[in-house]
Amino acid sequence: MTPTAPAVPGPLFRRLRRAWHDSPFFVPALVFGILVFAWLWALDIDRPAEGTGTGTVILRAAVALAAGVALAGGRRVTRLHHPGSPSEVEVSEAAEDGELPPRAEPVAWQGALERRRRQIRQEASAVPIALVLVAALAVLAPAGGVLPVAYIVFLALFVPWATWVLASRGRRRDGVDALLIPLQERALRDGEERAGWAPPSRDEPTPR
Repeated sequence: MTPTAPAVPGPLFRRLRRAWHDSPFFVPALVFGILVFAWLWALDIDRPAEGTGTGTVILRAAVALAAGVALAGGRRVTRLHHPGSPSEVEVSEAAEDGELPPRAEPVAWQGALERRRRQIRQEASAVPIALVLVAALAVLAPAGGVLPVAYIVFLALFVPWATWVLASRGRRRDGVDALLIPLQERALRDGEERAGWAPPSRDEPTPR
């Protein structure tokens, strides 16, 4: 009997992306909350030299946690709004591989790819604006002041991610288009056939 070879683990980036996608609800809620907390802290440019009061810190933490829950909930609602549709991870992996998975449902995949393409287009305009705002907040910090640790962590996470989003935009869009355009053409042909219309052949005379 031939021994079965062990499954080869996927690239680290893919494993991390799938782990993030499959993580429990509280994980993205907590991560988003921490990022919002750092953002709120950075907005307090004119904080007094003696520091921020405990009550203010608690209020910011509560607001950040509520925002994190809302953002994480929005992601889950988006998934529930398209039942049976491939996940963002599956769409990204298919675009990277250049092919749809076996037995892929054309209609569901066309919708998922169209949503992914819109997301890439929105990132192209939103991410540069956010990057400028983040840099401006760091520049507008009080003279001689030290950026809070929370904001430094935010910068360490956001700037590399934003750079990757902008640098890989064209590649990711082309990968999505390579799968989406054949599906759109197929849907157009199917629609024409269902309507009972077919283009005239070259041998048939064109009606005048």
